[in-house]
Amino acid sequence: MVDRCDAVSGRCARSLCKSAQQNREAGSLGCQGVDGRVPSVGLAGGVKKAKAHHRGASQDLRRQESLPVILAELRSAIPAGRVLEITTTIGCIVGCSYCPQDKFADRQRKVSHAKHLRLEDFKRCLARVPTSVDIGFAGYSEPWLNPDCTEMVEHAFAKGHGIRIFTTLVGMNKEDLQRLRALRLGVFVVHVFDDGTYMNSRLVGNKYRDLVRQLVDAEIPSIQFVVLGEPHPDVVDIIPAKALVQARPVSSRGGSVDPRIVAPRQPVVGALTCVDERQYRNVLLPNGDVTLCSMDFERRHVLGNLLCDGYSDLFGKPVFCEIVDRMNGADGFLLCRMCEFADPNDRT
Repeated sequence: MVDRCDAVSGRCARSLCKSAQQNREAGSLGCQGVDGRVPSVGLAGGVKKAKAHHRGASQDLRRQESLPVILAELRSAIPAGRVLEITTTIGCIVGCSYCPQDKFADRQRKVSHAKHLRLEDFKRCLARVPTSVDIGFAGYSEPWLNPDCTEMVEHAFAKGHGIRIFTTLVGMNKEDLQRLRALRLGVFVVHVFDDGTYMNSRLVGNKYRDLVRQLVDAEIPSIQFVVLGEPHPDVVDIIPAKALVQARPVSSRGGSVDPRIVAPRQPVVGALTCVDERQYRNVLLPNGDVTLCSMDFERRHVLGNLLCDGYSDLFGKPVFCEIVDRMNGADGFLLCRMCEFADPNDRT
């Protein structure tokens, strides 16, 4: 049953919801910036569409069945606690076929023309987030496709936040890597390119291989290498086999992924629990919106906007209150019911 105290405000989720209901009945103000206007972030931009090559998809899927179903080693290395993941850009050229990028970009463009998260907006949003919340550079696209990403990491670290990085290295350069090595990183996961079954292997070149070599030689304590499928042949001899966590795609992203790649689960009926407590691992988008978690590619649960809302306010608004109620068994749409991290819970 979801009924635990909010670590930020010290109030329980149910009391937060009650307070939000009272505020809603009393009336509320629109989302405004410090100057009293709705913030306008960035300019419209196209998204390059990169398609992963499905070479004999059915045969590849059968071949992947021999790989582990869950990333147990990886998950055990990632600490618990509240996290705000940062989606630094809309659109991703990496083209992972198990990432419903097109659905996310389509939904996001309907509400905002911001392609990149601007550095100044990131700083404004971060100022509203307690330092007890880790900042994760992951979200719905490759973080380093935004040229300001490294500076965002440095700023969050300087403000006292724990840092978590999940990257394919696309967009990163040697200078970025040198700057990151100077920081204490709680989590540093490198998503290694596969053999082209699921990812755009055309991005594997000399620059990429050089970065991988530097990371292997850097001996960063928190680093983890993971590949979903078979590793690209050009990196097999670079990453020691014992350092590479190998698995197959396991998440349907709440039913958003092509079912030929990851079949959706049977929906959970009644009360449920998120085994990773992802309701407190939210995602910041380039326009300041905050979605429920990294499974919510289609913006089904938008908690608020950090350009105008305080962090703790996100968990007292009607959207989050409805999520809590539905996790406890109330009727109504809940993305979690289709998520692989949902655990059926008969308690009330």
